[in-house]
Amino acid sequence: MLIWHRWFGLGASLWLLLLALTGSAITFYDELDTWLNPDLRTTGQSTPGAAIPVERAIGQAQRVLPGFQPWMIDLPNAPGQTLWMLGRQDAGGHLRSIQLFADPADGRVLGWREQGRPALDRRHLMDVLYGLHVDLMLGPVATWLFGLVSLLWLLDHVAAALLSVPRLGAWRDAFRLAGRPRSGRRRLDRHRAPGMWLLLPTFALSLTGVTLAWPEASRDAVRLLSPVSERLDHSLPEVAGATRAIDADRAIALARERMPGARVDSLRILPHVGAYAVRTFDARDVDDQGRLWTYLAMDDGRVLGQRHDRGSSGGDLFFVWQYALHSGKGFGLAGRIVVFIAGLATALLCVTGVWLWWRRRRAAAPGRASGLAEAPTPS
Repeated sequence: MLIWHRWFGLGASLWLLLLALTGSAITFYDELDTWLNPDLRTTGQSTPGAAIPVERAIGQAQRVLPGFQPWMIDLPNAPGQTLWMLGRQDAGGHLRSIQLFADPADGRVLGWREQGRPALDRRHLMDVLYGLHVDLMLGPVATWLFGLVSLLWLLDHVAAALLSVPRLGAWRDAFRLAGRPRSGRRRLDRHRAPGMWLLLPTFALSLTGVTLAWPEASRDAVRLLSPVSERLDHSLPEVAGATRAIDADRAIALARERMPGARVDSLRILPHVGAYAVRTFDARDVDDQGRLWTYLAMDDGRVLGQRHDRGSSGGDLFFVWQYALHSGKGFGLAGRIVVFIAGLATALLCVTGVWLWWRRRRAAAPGRASGLAEAPTPS
């Protein structure tokens, strides 16, 4: 276990450091992005629950960006927030992902930015940090690599805990900073104690890192123990050349008629199955996202199905909590603060672990004076 922990730390510390620092930053993605881009993210005119001209906003977006096709529209959840569209623009055969922001009062376009653009200006900084955290902005191969790092990190939690507490009777020592300042024991404790203080949050981050990076493989594994259901649009038949006879505003109105008083979170446009997916908030939600999906046909507005992410099985319950735990949003602001601190602590563990290894390697080098060698201590 000592050999495993040492070589895992040396091999994965750079990746974990990147994941930890970017993860801590995007824990407060909306707040930081709003601070950097108040002209895109805020307006003094919006009122949640009022009729928002979504279709007018789509039309104005397409006039500003010819060839733009939104696939997700996030409605404001609080006064002062803007309408946020995610979509793609076909600019002369060149497809690019777009984030567009509109005034929910009249659909007026406030601005837009290209998603995934590698720029560190205020418009793109938070988007770049998010992309680095998910896949290094390189695509599925990097996402798979991060899933592997998360899986090995998950296994390393077991090794680290057993190395830190070799005897149950001395478990308190693993949480203390002992030894003289600048001594080998103090350096060890600076590495060991923070890891033990935040062992449960970082264990949760490593587990959810696996399930979010490897969703299909994770679902296949959980299905060995409990059924896991999928979103309904995955089972709807493909529709060639679907037209939006029912517009977005009508789809939202029909969803509200089915659930009087329900607050709409977002709308997805799914032309490949000829449907809208309206997400509404529900008492079963585990975070700040509406988890009740209502699917309506684009041609006549009929309800194709309805499903809450909570589902009806233990497997569904497990997966609905994955993002809520990874982001900390399942426990509100307190949960996000814990995730933020756990990310910083993980970065600290990467640095102190490599520093410990380097100090001991230097102390063990042949020809060094015996008085400079440090006594070996558990890692």
